[in-house]
Amino acid sequence: MASSLIDLVTLISTSVAAVDARCKALSGTYPDLNNPVNSKENEGLLQDNEIANATSIALAAAAQLIATMQYPSRSIIDASYAFVISTALGVVAESSTAEIIREAGPQGCHINDISKKNGVDPVKLARVLRPLATQHIFREVSPNVFAHNRISTLIDTGKSFEAIQAAPEDKYTGAEGHAALILLNTDETFKAAGYIQDVLLDKESEASDDEFKTPLNRAFGTDIDLFSWYEQPMNKKRFKRFGFAMDVSRRLSPPGAVLQGFKWSALPEKTLIVDVGGGIGSISLEIAQANPHLRFLIQDKQAVIREGEQHWETELPGALAAGRVSFGEHDFFGPQSVKNADIFLLRFIVHDWSDTYTFKILKQLRDAAQTTTKLIVIEHLVPLACGEDETYKHIPGAVPATLPPKPLLPNLGIVNMAPYAVDIQMMALLRGCERTFPHYWELLKSAGWEIEEVYRPLGSLVSQLVAKPI
Repeated sequence: MASSLIDLVTLISTSVAAVDARCKALSGTYPDLNNPVNSKENEGLLQDNEIANATSIALAAAAQLIATMQYPSRSIIDASYAFVISTALGVVAESSTAEIIREAGPQGCHINDISKKNGVDPVKLARVLRPLATQHIFREVSPNVFAHNRISTLIDTGKSFEAIQAAPEDKYTGAEGHAALILLNTDETFKAAGYIQDVLLDKESEASDDEFKTPLNRAFGTDIDLFSWYEQPMNKKRFKRFGFAMDVSRRLSPPGAVLQGFKWSALPEKTLIVDVGGGIGSISLEIAQANPHLRFLIQDKQAVIREGEQHWETELPGALAAGRVSFGEHDFFGPQSVKNADIFLLRFIVHDWSDTYTFKILKQLRDAAQTTTKLIVIEHLVPLACGEDETYKHIPGAVPATLPPKPLLPNLGIVNMAPYAVDIQMMALLRGCERTFPHYWELLKSAGWEIEEVYRPLGSLVSQLVAKPI
């Protein structure tokens, strides 16, 4: 055991030293946790390959060291209290507390002054902010006075509190930070997740494979799917927020991550990419901005299309008028009307649905595909905690080329927690799931597609599976 502890400490110290040396070589400084306004140059250092790799090793080793040295009873009880942080984040984001604290300046803001603006009871507000500060989200700079740090600024939309109060429905339009995604997680996801235990252990519900017997259905007393539920009048605010949350999720990967995998730039002039269920077209927009020679058709429901057209007019003026991009209403469970697609793109679509429904989506695309059509699925690939299945090592990218140094977990532990977190979110909101590579291999093959390559852009939370028609 002692040698294992020393091995972990050594990994931490050597990795941190490597990060420090690389920062100096790049004439930069690693961002300061307590500084809410680190320079873009310093934050940009984290995208450097050497720094990103060394940081991952240090984080994985530090988490494993804590798990090894902390009393097991403390670890398991702390895990059972994880809801405390979700609850606190939800209160802070919804009440615009982060904006009020930012407007007060670097010296921070007393809870009484925050309360005067947003109306939250000051004693309860302190009880919400203090566990966050203990988790290094915000700082308590003096008794009941809270200030931002590098992490808490991500809750801030960047808008004035007065502007939010005047037009709360536009809180996330053009917003900075991650507030929309945080509230997706702490509102409907969190409330639905409270019923996962009930639904998962209900043998009748599980046996039915009914898409409308989900934790969300039970939590909110509804018998329709998530997306139809969003379109209900009482969910107008949630529906709009969801669109912006999806845009935030795209920004969680390093800028240009989608361009670092599949070679979009090598595609011929006027290649047609059909972004199926593409929402407002955020991922297509990123590809289009770097590749003006490509064409895009973004398919989704009519309500989303209106938001999408406005988004493109703002971000890439003239693209709609020039015919570089168009929008079309489409139900991806029904026949695909586009028969001349060069690429069908599915980003964060199939994880929403069970295998039965995902098969329907994939089969409709296969029936519409040409022999040369490619299917690109952009999703989380759930890593096995024991290491990947070598059966698929003949497929480029299916199995990582190298493993982390021992004694780290093969999946790097907390560094790669995102796929598991989103998987449980899918269990709460829908009957979908994140999938391992073997799961995807069998599912796509059953629908007439064969995976021929996998891209795992460095630093990105998602992978790109490229498939061809069988």
